[in-house]
Amino acid sequence: NLQGTDVTNFQAAGVRQGRQFADQCDQLLRHIGFELSGSRNLRDIGVEIDQVAIVPGGREVLFEYKGSVQGSRPGLLRTDTLKKAIANGALLRAKGYSEPYVVLTSHLPAEGAGKAMLETAREAGYFDDVICIYDPGSHARLTSMRS
Repeated sequence: NLQGTDVTNFQAAGVRQGRQFADQCDQLLRHIGFELSGSRNLRDIGVEIDQVAIVPGGREVLFEYKGSVQGSRPGLLRTDTLKKAIANGALLRAKGYSEPYVVLTSHLPAEGAGKAMLETAREAGYFDDVICIYDPGSHARLTSMRS
């Protein structure tokens, strides 16, 4: 049970880890050749995009970052974190946003409710892709978005 300063230290560590993961995502996108234009708050639907990237030709790709370098259930392993990403994708589609929406994560659910939710959301078209940044094999999918 966390109390007082323990809660503050725990929350501060979470913020630091989130920033570290966001920096890793930004570095990966730059390395692949995306031009980064920063976060965007879509107030009309209550969604904040972590990074808007521009591909050659000017098309935007909306990226959401869900990850951490530590923790017992990082990335999309937490169903509440996964549900937020799914809700954001559903809101974007419901309001007619046509830009690709991609979630970059540190960890993907491999089983159970999380895997089922992720597969259902993909089938519904709420994501253009969900990519674990620590899986080099998936980086080719990011590269293909640039064209």
